Amino acid sequence: MKKIFLLSTIIFLSVQCKAQSHIVNSIDCDSNFDHSSGDYYRKDMNNIMDNYVGTWKWTSGNKEFILTLIKQVKHHYHETGNDNYYEDRLVGYYQYKENGVIIADTSSDNNLSTDYGMKVMFILDCHSQIASIAFKDYKKYKSFEVVLESLSPTQIKMNMYEREHNIIINKKTGERNPPVDPQGGSTFPMEMILTKQ
Repeated sequence: MKKIFLLSTIIFLSVQCKAQSHIVNSIDCDSNFDHSSGDYYRKDMNNIMDNYVGTWKWTSGNKEFILTLIKQVKHHYHETGNDNYYEDRLVGYYQYKENGVIIADTSSDNNLSTDYGMKVMFILDCHSQIASIAFKDYKKYKSFEVVLESLSPTQIKMNMYEREHNIIINKKTGERNPPVDPQGGSTFPMEMILTKQ
């Protein structure tokens, strides 16, 4: 009976130890973690991302840009490559109008839980900076590096930087992604100060 109890206790403790995750502060630049082990969690321990959650608006004359950000806590990255870890992130969508006419709108991107194909996704990097993993200007067939900076509880600054653009051609079908070469510039301003709505 003692052997069964001892064996049960060892198995229970082994399972409990395996179920524990390694929690790493997102802003800890010295932390290395295994992206493929499934037991690491990059956590926004200081709740920095909370300052960016909500709907933000920029206007200038007849132009209007609206950015909506949602915080996803302990999102499981597992859809691409060897990634198998958890991380807090910001996802969302934007809408850009000129003269009241919608020029670009990603609000129909209703699956914000995916890892692949997102148009708006940010993480908290180890320098306490909200930086884009994905920010796509689909009208220009371009992706941008975007950094958000909190100016006050009601204002953030958004800076966009061009990145290299790759064209992928499917060998079997000959299909291009994007279908045409990226176009010059951006659909909306590359620097904006947005106000919380």
